[in-house]
Amino acid sequence: MRIALFSEVYWPMVSGVGVTLLRLTKALQQRGHVVRVYSASYALPSGQQDRPEVHRSPSVPLFLYPDVQWAFPRQRDIVEDLRAFRPDVAHVATEFAVGLAGLKAARQLRLPVIASAHTDYDKYAARYGVEWAVRLGWHYLRWFYGQAYRVLCPSHMYQQHLRSRGVMHTGIWSRGVDPEEFHPRFRSEAYRMALGLGPDDLLVTYIGRIAREKNLRQLLTAWSALGSERGSAQLALVGRGPLEDSIRRRQIPGVHVLGLMHEQRLAEAYASADLFVFPLHHRNIRELPAGGHGIRASLFGRQRRGRAGVCPARSERLASGAQQLSRNRAGPSALVA
Repeated sequence: MRIALFSEVYWPMVSGVGVTLLRLTKALQQRGHVVRVYSASYALPSGQQDRPEVHRSPSVPLFLYPDVQWAFPRQRDIVEDLRAFRPDVAHVATEFAVGLAGLKAARQLRLPVIASAHTDYDKYAARYGVEWAVRLGWHYLRWFYGQAYRVLCPSHMYQQHLRSRGVMHTGIWSRGVDPEEFHPRFRSEAYRMALGLGPDDLLVTYIGRIAREKNLRQLLTAWSALGSERGSAQLALVGRGPLEDSIRRRQIPGVHVLGLMHEQRLAEAYASADLFVFPLHHRNIRELPAGGHGIRASLFGRQRRGRAGVCPARSERLASGAQQLSRNRAGPSALVA
């Protein structure tokens, strides 16, 4: 099968959507399918060439979120490239300029369209102070999703959210974790020692975008609220985003902003942690980092079954939940707030 994929975010931009689509592309290619990706333009890592499947459109940083590029697709170029590629189906993964260009080109070439929904725009609008845009935005989104045969959702919870907004033709596109890539064997005492931890000290880890919508203010407030009860515990923030430098400048005791990690370094970060915290309550939240307690335990570097604690989105409750889980060290833990 030949698949045309349209998305504002793709490699080298690192985000949940970008990483998901890169993994999808690689998995399809490994199975013998051919993928052409239409995306915005991003600065490439030093010394690296662009991925061969990508067609780039001119872009500028998005004013609300400079890490994301807002594309200005040339419709004629998109159509000509798409016609030469001869896809069997078009997959629109974002709802902005690139996705819209994909819809228009697919209609012109009479291609079937499938869409995927990744972002809880209601929550993002609240975080960035543009709640006024939600109502108008949903008029557009209902129209956009209505152009697709099916709209794929990352979870049943988000599927229910779309249906409550009038988008009924949905399906589930579940996620998974490669147990060979994320495995207990990657637990690293050297990694832990670099953070000032001994063998029996607690390492709390957040992995994700370092951005306002991830509710990291709540996590850091909860961390400070624990005070002396933290003991020798350390908090590692792994990822990249707009808040990275400001958090690092605050020099919060016991907090380490480690930046972006890939491949084995990322596997070490998961496997070396004792408690995974995710201070985010979104409808599109997926399985914590893997789809089952056994795999979750392996992510945190132990062979025992893991535990999950779910708390309301309040800093004091997050601090209390983290404290309770840290006292019960029978196995690796995950905490969602």
